[in-house]
Amino acid sequence: MNRPSPDDPVQGGLRQLDGYLYWQAELAEARKEATAFCDRLPWLTTDERHDLEEEYARARVDMAKAAIRRIADRCTELRAEYEARYQHLRRRTVALTLGTASCILTVWELLRH
Repeated sequence: MNRPSPDDPVQGGLRQLDGYLYWQAELAEARKEATAFCDRLPWLTTDERHDLEEEYARARVDMAKAAIRRIADRCTELRAEYEARYQHLRRRTVALTLGTASCILTVWELLRH
């Protein structure tokens, strides 16, 4: 089965949609947590509750953004590491294959004479 190109606009659109849906779920979870937190503080006035919910949700979203940035940075680092390892392994494999073929041809020529 053919793998889709990373530059495929359909795949790019699906990644964007996935990111959007993920982020909307993250925002909804932040609001839900803020509401649950404020529910444990019944003495808050309506304005205080509203302000606290907004601040809690904002802090939660900021933490999520920071976590996503760290994860994205680590993914980029890992990709670079794995690509470097792959290239190294590829060079070693090609060198080993050429060396083996050269040895086999040399032995074959020596045995022919």
